[in-house]
Amino acid sequence: MKTPLLSMKSGLAAAMLLLTGIANAQQWQITGNAGITTANYAGTVDPRPFFLRTNGASANPGQAILNEAGSFIVDAVNNSNTAKAKGSIVAGSSNILGGLASSSIVNGWGNDLANGGGANIVSGQDNIVLNNSSKSVALGWKNTIRNSNQFALGVGIDLKDVYSGGFGIDLAATGNRSFVIGSGTGGAKLTNNIPLSIMFGLSPTSTMLIQDKRVGILTLSPTANFHTVGTVRHENLPTGSGLALVVDASGNVMVSNTPLNKTASASEETIQQLEDRIKNLENTVEELKQLLLNKAAISAITSSDIAQLSQNVPNPAKNGTSISYYLPKNAQTASIEIYNISGQLVRTLPLREKGNGTVTLSSSELPSGTYVYKMTTDGKVMGSKKMVIKD
Repeated sequence: MKTPLLSMKSGLAAAMLLLTGIANAQQWQITGNAGITTANYAGTVDPRPFFLRTNGASANPGQAILNEAGSFIVDAVNNSNTAKAKGSIVAGSSNILGGLASSSIVNGWGNDLANGGGANIVSGQDNIVLNNSSKSVALGWKNTIRNSNQFALGVGIDLKDVYSGGFGIDLAATGNRSFVIGSGTGGAKLTNNIPLSIMFGLSPTSTMLIQDKRVGILTLSPTANFHTVGTVRHENLPTGSGLALVVDASGNVMVSNTPLNKTASASEETIQQLEDRIKNLENTVEELKQLLLNKAAISAITSSDIAQLSQNVPNPAKNGTSISYYLPKNAQTASIEIYNISGQLVRTLPLREKGNGTVTLSSSELPSGTYVYKMTTDGKVMGSKKMVIKD
């Protein structure tokens, strides 16, 4: 009889303990619960994760985990994420957070913070944080953070020194507080290794570098506030007056002490003088040419004893012109008639001198315009020429 009595006592004791636990336990209801405290919570009392699931009876339920380290994970592929630090938020699949990557926010696929520090923000795919780097941002694909206080936004950005950043594709920044914006070309990165600078470019070669109040175009060592290697082009510049710019032997552009309007006036005057001299020389050459042609023609005419009309010289004419002719000795009557462009007769010049002769027209005798003159001998037209008179 003693054995059954002992068994009954043990059973009663166990029942009492169970009832006591039930009386002291929070009764969680799906319609809501009151009285939540630090000593009264939903979760685990040992280092095991606390799972939240939807559609839990399915083969692939929706799942979120408050894991044993104290980080919150929302799985895209269940149980594929790893977070060994406390206070981080992870969403996606195959992301890894090491023991020092606390207080970080990571979402995407395959981001690696196994050797990362805390307080990082990483989003995208296959980004990596190394060397216990902290307080950095990596957004995009295959960006690498190697030091603290960095930011990478794009694809294939590699940041090495502190306080550096990149925005674009296939970039690298290796200098302290160096930034790079643009794009490299596949395996060749646009790299900024100059501290305290911002680099821009769309190839492995920098297009523009800004460094402490200096801007360099196609140079990494600007020596002036604006330093360019190559051509500079301006279009549609406004007109005005001011001081001239001068360039020294090193290519530095400076303001001259000479007012620009005075220099321009002297230059314009010199140019106009040269243009006038060239024009006069051209007219002289043309006159000599016509004289030589007329002399040859007159010589030929004299030998053949036929009436001949020559081209006026100069032509075009401005301050008067001369018309040479040859009149045989046996000619009875001869004249030169001048017609305007409309065919109207405006002047008749009688020819009385036999042999070689010349008639001269002053600028006052004919207004500016185009004329045709012809020579008539004994009722026959012996030739015609075109003549231009200018003001």
